[in-house]
Amino acid sequence: MIKRALVVDDEQSIRSIVSQVLTEERYRVAEATSGEEAIAAFAKEPFPLVFTDIRMGGMSGLELLKNLKQAHPQTQVIIMTSHGTMDAAVTALKAGAYDFLHKPFEDLELVVSAARRAMQSYELVAEREKLVDMLKSRNEALQNINKAFRALTVTLKNKNAALENLNKAFQALAIRDQLTGLFNRRYFDEAINAEVTRASRYGRDLSVIFIDVDFFKKYNDQYGHQHGDAVLKKISQIVKAGIREIDIASRYGGEEFVVILPETPKADAYTVAEKIRQMVEQTAANAVGSKNAATITVSAGVASLGQDSTNAHQLIAKADQAVYEAKRTGRNAVRLAS
Repeated sequence: MIKRALVVDDEQSIRSIVSQVLTEERYRVAEATSGEEAIAAFAKEPFPLVFTDIRMGGMSGLELLKNLKQAHPQTQVIIMTSHGTMDAAVTALKAGAYDFLHKPFEDLELVVSAARRAMQSYELVAEREKLVDMLKSRNEALQNINKAFRALTVTLKNKNAALENLNKAFQALAIRDQLTGLFNRRYFDEAINAEVTRASRYGRDLSVIFIDVDFFKKYNDQYGHQHGDAVLKKISQIVKAGIREIDIASRYGGEEFVVILPETPKADAYTVAEKIRQMVEQTAANAVGSKNAATITVSAGVASLGQDSTNAHQLIAKADQAVYEAKRTGRNAVRLAS
């Protein structure tokens, strides 16, 4: 991204000093001698960063600030004045200024620091807006993240504290599967290790269900990938509807799903898996418009910590082997690890 800045001041010396400092920081700098000239420059190409004097002939810096923020809310404006008072600073900040500098500058590093922080704020706001646009296309499971980003809009302008909330929202995006809204493989790998550690430490039950869509490649070839995606979405909804709040459902990869069931013995996990299998067989195909409901079924495998394994790797492997056994013996079935 090319860093661009506009310096607005009716004093040539101030414009030259600020422009030189910004140029040394690798900004592409333009200058304007008045607010009117700055508005004309913005009409040709908006600037992400503006340094402007507060008192100039004609349009004042505050008037320029209000015009720029109304037309270009993302633009970060830093007010400069040799007539600085606390009232002027408060007025400028309330009007949307990012920062307030007194001139002559005691240290040119103040100009550099203000520019860096303002550009970081500009980039964060721009990135947030890109993410909001992306979130609009995602499913209902991610709508809470959308709300979090919108709630950050007001605070991102002037409060560094909002950065922490934004980082949390980024992390939430990183652990969700884009198509289904379930947790992704990365999150599952972390969660299964944490749950195995907890269950082993306190002697608690822990089970895993592996689910694989039967003949999914054939289904994709027959009905198309868009139809196949609709099947995966529907199955993910069925899985979520068939488990508890404390259970962790993830898309393991392709047409494979996996569910972690804390505090659940093997027999109870089998009951959950069988309920999901039946719901898929009864509703999935019709829900996505297939002409042959029998073409959508799943095979599932169930394994438990302690009874089938002593660590996360063994637990996953045992559940996967049980899925293989379900497919080997005819599919559309649930098998227990042995």
